[in-house]
This record gives sequence, C-alpha cells and structure tokens, in this order.
Amino acid sequence: MERLRDLYRHRALVGVLVSRELKARYRGSVLGFFWSLLNPLLMLAVYTLVFQLLLPNRAATTSPYAVFLFCGLLPWSWLSAALTDAAASLLTHGALLRKIVFPAEVLPAVAVLAQGVHFLLALPVLLGALVLGATGVLGGSVTLGLPLLQVPLLVVVEAVLLLGVGFFLAGLTIHFRDVKDLLQTLLAIGFFATPILYTLGEMKSATVVRLLGLNPLAPLFGAWHDALFYGRWVSPRSWAVLVAVSAVAFALGYLFFDRLRDSYAEAV
Repeated sequence: MERLRDLYRHRALVGVLVSRELKARYRGSVLGFFWSLLNPLLMLAVYTLVFQLLLPNRAATTSPYAVFLFCGLLPWSWLSAALTDAAASLLTHGALLRKIVFPAEVLPAVAVLAQGVHFLLALPVLLGALVLGATGVLGGSVTLGLPLLQVPLLVVVEAVLLLGVGFFLAGLTIHFRDVKDLLQTLLAIGFFATPILYTLGEMKSATVVRLLGLNPLAPLFGAWHDALFYGRWVSPRSWAVLVAVSAVAFALGYLFFDRLRDSYAEAV
C-alpha cells in the first residue's frame, strides 16, 4: 500500500511524462494531435466501405457492422498499444531507473495513460458514428440513450486492468526480453478470442460459447458493446465480474512488479 501511495504522490510526475510522451509522438507532424481524430475517422470510413458496400450480409443484431466493429476496436486498440508500450517501458527508459529516487512504477503507468489519452481523443469520432447509426444513415439501428453514462466507468475499469497487466509485463520483460515478441502473438490470438468481431450470441456451438466465455476480456468487450452499440445497461453481475477481474489483475500485477523492484536498475 505504501508503494501505491507513492505512485499517487508522484501523480504530477506521471502527468509531465504523459504530456512529454504525447508531444514526442507528434513532434514534427503537421496535424499534430488531430491525428488522434483523423486515424479513427479513416478507419471508420474504410470499415463502412468494406462492410456496407462490399460485404453487406451481416447479422441484423450487429448492423451497421462498421459501427459495431468500431465500438470494440477502439478499446482494443487502447489495450493492445498500452500493453505493448508498458511491456517495453522499463527497457525504453532504463536511464531513469538508475536514478535512486525515481519510482519505477511510473513508467508502465505513463504508457497506459498516454494510450488512454489517444483513446479518449478518438471517442468523438465513435460518438459521431453512433449518431449516424442511430439516425439510420448507415442502415441497421443503433440505440443511443442513458446507458452511454456507463462509458466513464468502463474507461476506469479498463484502465485499472491495463495498469495491472502492464505492471506484470514490465517486470517480466526486463528480465525476459522475448516477452515483447511473444506478446504480439498473444495479442493477435486474444483479438480473435475476444468478442470484438462478433457477439457470443452469434455462436451456434454451446461449447465454443463456454470456451470463449472463459476469456477474462469477454465481459469487458461485451459491456462496451452493450453501453455503446445496443444502448443497454450492463447487468450488475457483469459489473461485479468486471470490477473483480480488474482489481485482481491490478493487485497481482503490482505485487509481482514490486517484488522485482530491486533488480530493475541492474537488468537494464
């Protein structure tokens, strides 16, 4: 707990490093932070072209499919980028770890939060897509309403989950450099094993549904689709599972990270 309080006390440092990370990413770019809007906008345009015009035959429950897909892809992009950056964060900023007073846990946190800012900047594009879907412009039907109020809670839940997994990966990667390469494969597998391209209700095999349901990310992305696309309130049971998974992931990830803390300066 003392270490966690240290992380909170260093929140100003986290803010400075997140700002520096964002500025470094767009340094020399003509559009700068507008890329955070332009990139998802281009993605949405491509998905709409492909799935509305070229591959229109989708289940009615996921129509318009481009918007359905976008509702899962944005939070997945945050997850994928945040875990990739967090895993490499201690190696990337090894010089800082040799400073005696520097708190190592700041680095994975910065990776997760910086990518979270990109996610938040892309939300207006997603909201615009939801409005178009709700008005029938894209075909199908999207339901907008008060369930959108769940989005900030989902952002917090996903952030806590990513911090926990990010701490674990950062501590593991600094000792086993192969983790970075393995992580890309695991993320690719996880993408297809998580209900982003589909819903579990579409699956015809009960065995497949049970297996996919074991994925701890399945409730999170089901909740994203419920809150954004279907306009449904996430059930209390699902919220309980989401909070429990995120809390356990954070606790175990941070304990693992803290246990290896004394070895980081020597390992970089």
